[in-house]
Parts: sequence; structure tokens; C-alpha cells
Amino acid sequence: MMTDITFKRPSLRQRRQHLIRQLFNGWPWIVWMSAALAVLLLLPGGLYRIRFHGTAERTYEYVSPLENGRLKAIWVDLGDAVQTNQLLCELSNDALSVQMMKDRASLSKSKDTASSLRFELEKLQLERSKTTAELQILKAKWKRTEDLLAKNLVLEQEIDDLRPDVEAMERLVKQYSTPIALLEARLAAALKDTDAIDSDELQKMQDSQTKLFSTTAGIVAEILHLPGDTVTTGDPIIRISNLTTSKVIAFIPESQTTEVSVGEKCRVITSIGKKVYYGKVMSVTADIRKLPVFTGFGDQILRGRRLVVQLDNDQQLTPGEQVIVVPDISIFKQWFGSK
Repeated sequence: MMTDITFKRPSLRQRRQHLIRQLFNGWPWIVWMSAALAVLLLLPGGLYRIRFHGTAERTYEYVSPLENGRLKAIWVDLGDAVQTNQLLCELSNDALSVQMMKDRASLSKSKDTASSLRFELEKLQLERSKTTAELQILKAKWKRTEDLLAKNLVLEQEIDDLRPDVEAMERLVKQYSTPIALLEARLAAALKDTDAIDSDELQKMQDSQTKLFSTTAGIVAEILHLPGDTVTTGDPIIRISNLTTSKVIAFIPESQTTEVSVGEKCRVITSIGKKVYYGKVMSVTADIRKLPVFTGFGDQILRGRRLVVQLDNDQQLTPGEQVIVVPDISIFKQWFGSK
């Protein structure tokens, strides 16, 4: 046994494996740091310091009638894709139907009147033509009689007998002018009335007020009435949502309004799939909204700016899709600025 009190145990040499072992003794810190880094990387905005939450623009078209009526039929279902000028629903309007019947009756009467006037006008014109022809024959006979009288081949009495007939025929020809002019004016008025009540136009008018068509392509997002319901002018029947969009609406808190400006390039990152799109800031306007739910502050008002981003090269997003908007600059510049 060693009894020398001056003996000292030599210090152990620290080897590399011991350092690694000591480092791993604090593994909870490594796990937490790794988890935090993974969360940052997995978020749509990643490590970007400047980022704004936004939504792909969703637009709606409300289909509503021009006149009051009862909904007769709906030709689409919820979720159906519709095309431009597609028939969506039909209405029945008793008052309009009665008015259409009256208009058609008036149109028929106007056509009959025009036909009758045209017949009378043609008849008078034919009679005037016959009378004019007879007048020309009498004048020719009178001229021959005058020539014969100059040669003393006929008596002057024959000239006197022809003169009243020629004068009477001339007066008769002149009298045709007034009734013919009146008939022409009445016929023109009747034709004008007929043109004003064209059957095709009446049908188009009826269709425009009883048949509702889609003015844009989209998806039926909501049906607000059922067949049999009475709807009033301007009362929406169907709501149509857009299929795709190339615009993004984002919100910028007031404290970050200087971080982005109109015309600046930016990236749009989808929350699902983390797909990256590129676009340009089209407008920055004032906006006021409630704080997002994830902040934990309910019913809190946040002032800021409304950011509208137009995607490049006709890129399209699904309306309502959640996105993150970040300026198109490097992460280093976002955190440390440019030198």
C-alpha cells in the first residue's frame, strides 16, 4: 500500500469523445433548438423577417332578375362549373306574359293595318295611272282634231265637245294626289309602329327578363332561392365564384408600411405545398381589420395597409388560398439590411 503523502494522481487526459459526450449531456437544448429551426423552415414564410399574410382574391357574381317574378326552374346545382352565357334559371312573370300578348296583338293589328293601307294605296295609284292614260288618249285625239280642223276637214263643234272631257280628266288626275299622299303618310306611320313592335325584339325582351344567364365563367358557390319562390328586382338568386385568380390581397401592419412599395417585386408562397410565385405590388391602400385569431387578442382593431399583388406571366391561384407575401430580396438583406 502506498503511504507517501506527497503522491498525486496525474490528471486524466481529456479526449475528443469525452467532449462530445459532455455536449450531448445537454441534449434537451439541442432538441428545442432543432425543433424551433424546423418550425421556421416549415412555415410558408420560412426565415424571412418581412412577410405578410394574404389570400388569393375571391370575386363573386350575383345573378338577379330585372323584374319581379316567380322562380320557375334552376338549371344548375351547388358546385357546378358554369360557362359564360350559360342559362342558369328561368322565371315566370304573369304580368309580363300578359303585356307580351298585348304587344303581339298590337303587332298583328299594326301589320293588318299596314297591309290594308298598302292595298288602298296601290289601288289609288292604279286608278290614277288609268286616268292618266285616258287623259293622254284624249289629248292625242284633241290634237288630231285640231290638225283636221286646220285643214277644214272637221267641224269646230268636235273640238268644243272634246275640251270639257280633257279638262275634267286633268282635274281628276290632280285630285288623286291628296288621297295618295295621305295614304302614304298613314302607311309610313303603320310601318313605323310595326317596326317598333318587332316580334324578335319582343322575344328577346321577354328572354332578358325571364331567363337569367351567367356573364362570366365560375363555380356555383351558393343558391339563394328555390323554384317556386317569388323574387323581386335585384334580389340575388345564385352566387358564382371565380375559378382562378392572378391577384393576392394581403394585409400590412402599420408598423411595417415602409417595408414595401408600389411596383416592388415580391414572392408569393402558398401555405399548402409552399409553392413560390412571383408578382408585383399593384397598390397599397389604407385598411382596418381585426387582429388575426392566432395572436390571441380577440376583437382588437389593427390599422395597416391593404396590399394588392398581381402575379407575373398569367400565373393562377385558387381563390381563397392562404399565402405569404415576402419582398423579393435575400434573407440576409431582410435581417441585416444592405451595405
